Order: sequence, then C-alpha cells, then structure tokens
Amino acid sequence: NLSDGGHIEHLGIYELLRRRCKFIIAIDGEADPELSFGGLIRLTQLAKVDLGVNIEPDLSDLRLNAGGHGHAHFGLSRIDYADSGEHGFLLYIKSSLSGNESEFLNLYRAQNPDFPHQSTAQQLFGEIQFEAYRSLGQHIGEDLFRGDLVDDWQRTLGAQVWFKRLARHLL
Repeated sequence: NLSDGGHIEHLGIYELLRRRCKFIIAIDGEADPELSFGGLIRLTQLAKVDLGVNIEPDLSDLRLNAGGHGHAHFGLSRIDYADSGEHGFLLYIKSSLSGNESEFLNLYRAQNPDFPHQSTAQQLFGEIQFEAYRSLGQHIGEDLFRGDLVDDWQRTLGAQVWFKRLARHLL
C-alpha cells in the first residue's frame, strides 16, 4: 500500500520523530476554526504512547482571544527522546490570524469569515483566495524572522543557529 500517512496523523511528524530528527518544522493548515489543535494533540499522544517521545506544546499564544485572534502564528516545543536522553525542537506553525495582518487580508476575512480555515474539501482556489493564503503565508514567514526572535540571523548562519535563537526567545 502507498499512503501519505494521514491515517496515522495529519501533520507528517510521526515518522520524523521515529527517526529522532533534531529540528522539525510543521505547518498546520487543517480547517480548525476554533483553534483546538486536534492534529497536534493527537500527534503528541501517539508520540508518547508509540515512540516514548514527549512533546508538551504551549499553545496559549495561539489560542483565540475575545476578538477572534491569536497572539502568535507559531510555537516552539522541545522534543524529548526519553530513551536516548536526546532532544530536538518542533516548530509548529498554524494557519491563523493575529490581528496585525494587511488590509487585503482583513478585507478577505470580512468577506470570508471562515478564512483561514476554509474547508480543504474544495481544493480549486480562485485567484483571490489563492492570493489570500499566499499573503498569509508570507506574513507568517516574515514574523518567524523578526529581529526580536532571531537577533541578527543571516542565511549563512544555517538552520541550527536559527532554531537555537528561536528557542532562546520562545522557550
């Protein structure tokens, strides 16, 4: 059988944990309007039970406030590979709104209240919908490289340095 692994967990992280990866980046684009993080919670349970891997994400900055926004688009968690004493990092990025998005995204959201959690069953995006998701992804990406999170990081420093600087500021 050929499978994308979705029958186990939808983030694609399980096999990376089995391989004891040090740095994992996961982008969660599932329709999750209440930001209940079902996919991530399921993964943490499977990782603990099946692999003996402990991940305890702090999702407080991603949860919705009274205005319907989160404080952040991402969270960093430590991965503890208990049987080996090793650890890694999981950068969890959630398709979400924090209230500081562009006017274009604010207008799109006003016209499409379920954005960015529109059903994934309809996969043929029109030009405006595609641009809204692309623009949100760019906004989130730019947020990940803010100076207060990664200091004076430059591309030549590599991903390991970037993760360590994120950890210093987020954990």
